[in-house]
Amino acid sequence: MSQEVNAVNVYSIDEEKLRFRIIVAVTATGIFDFMGEFNLNIPIPTALTNSEKYQQCRMKCDSFCGWTGPAVNAATWSNGAAVKVGAVELQLSLPTSQTASNHINAVGQIGEGGVTELAGFKQILPGQVVNNPITSFVPAANGYSWMSISGRAENPILCANPFGQQISIRLIDPITRDRIYLTDNAAHANDNGNYVFQFDVEMVPNCQC
Repeated sequence: MSQEVNAVNVYSIDEEKLRFRIIVAVTATGIFDFMGEFNLNIPIPTALTNSEKYQQCRMKCDSFCGWTGPAVNAATWSNGAAVKVGAVELQLSLPTSQTASNHINAVGQIGEGGVTELAGFKQILPGQVVNNPITSFVPAANGYSWMSISGRAENPILCANPFGQQISIRLIDPITRDRIYLTDNAAHANDNGNYVFQFDVEMVPNCQC
């Protein structure tokens, strides 16, 4: 005889007030200076995010999408020349000691065990290409977007409180370590991308030990 167990989620208002969502939208179409790096001021939504009691948070990028404008018919990731990437490394200028990475991108580094980077917010965003029709529900050559297929299942990491700060967002090729951006394959001089990020943030109280 089977027994059904009714389960309910119990939410605490005090705990839920510590959770926030940051949405960042950047249009870099034809702006030379961006080239895959953006400086942004993160607003202060509530007094809790500006309190000395909460100087750190648990944070991750939940969603990311990038696309070019309708005038770009052959979009590509570029570092000044076309690059083929299956994932983008997202870097934020938020202090954290909870990341480490190792890169082997040249034959001379194989015997040396690669190049190590420590600290700083980093997250890999594997991606896929999807078509976003411009004027109708018909695939368009210039209607493609690059969409992250991870994030929701990722675990957040502990980092500094981003609210009330100016932070830098960088898009990096995980292999070459170059900044990359979306542009027209015919001309790589300008960043022609539109980029949308969604971050989940949970404030963490200072240690009372």
